[in-house]
Amino acid sequence: EASLKGKWSVLIFMPAAFTFNCPTEVEDAADNYAAFQKAGAEVYIVTTDTHFSHKVWHETSPAVGKAQFPLIGDPTHKLTRAFGVH
Repeated sequence: EASLKGKWSVLIFMPAAFTFNCPTEVEDAADNYAAFQKAGAEVYIVTTDTHFSHKVWHETSPAVGKAQFPLIGDPTHKLTRAFGVH
């Protein structure tokens, strides 16, 4: 994406929403989000779920609900394959 060119981005890949350990990872990133922003970086959580799953996950999980950064759905696995994490 052109709007990201020249900027720092932190992509955190997770297997799927609603898995056992993922909320703690999202919460940790959320708790440290100000430090990421201070360093000039934007945080993105990426799973192979749809944005519909992410909406419900964000609304029902207190830990994930703390996230003030984008949750990216990659149901076609295009992004995960591009980064070799699929």
